[in-house]
Amino acid sequence: ALRLYETERSRADKEFATSRLSPHLRVGTLSPNELYWKTEDSGLGYEELKTFSRRLFWRDLAYYQLKCFPDMRNVPIRKHYQNMEWVTGEEERRRFEAWKSGKTGYPIVDAGMRELYATGWMTQSIRMVVASFLVEYLRVNWVKGCEWFHYTLADADSAINAMMWNNAGKS
Repeated sequence: ALRLYETERSRADKEFATSRLSPHLRVGTLSPNELYWKTEDSGLGYEELKTFSRRLFWRDLAYYQLKCFPDMRNVPIRKHYQNMEWVTGEEERRRFEAWKSGKTGYPIVDAGMRELYATGWMTQSIRMVVASFLVEYLRVNWVKGCEWFHYTLADADSAINAMMWNNAGKS
């Protein structure tokens, strides 16, 4: 499976496009350090390992950010959210309900959100699509999306989830 990760990881049409290791990394039944060295010793080349290895480093960055910004689950650490005008009230509720139930009318967003609720999984690429759709198109505050992901993801991790939502739709 590691051999295919680089080419298959973003394929929303593949059942096992994600490694499914993140819950084990989160609760400590798998050490990121041990996993990194196992991948290095796998015999695969840099091009086949680069994204998988990079995502292990991103995990550490997320924990570092949470230490430096302990409120980052609710307070943006990047400027692009500070002056955003969010929809509020009944309109916010309506848009958020449509998004989280996969009934926005946008097939890739709806499929991703239904997959998330049914399975607890979603590829990183689709996570970014649905996150940017919620905040950039629907104008629903990113904190609501962050909370929903934390509630529904099988690999819910406070640091990684908050980092992803602080970057939703932005690089």
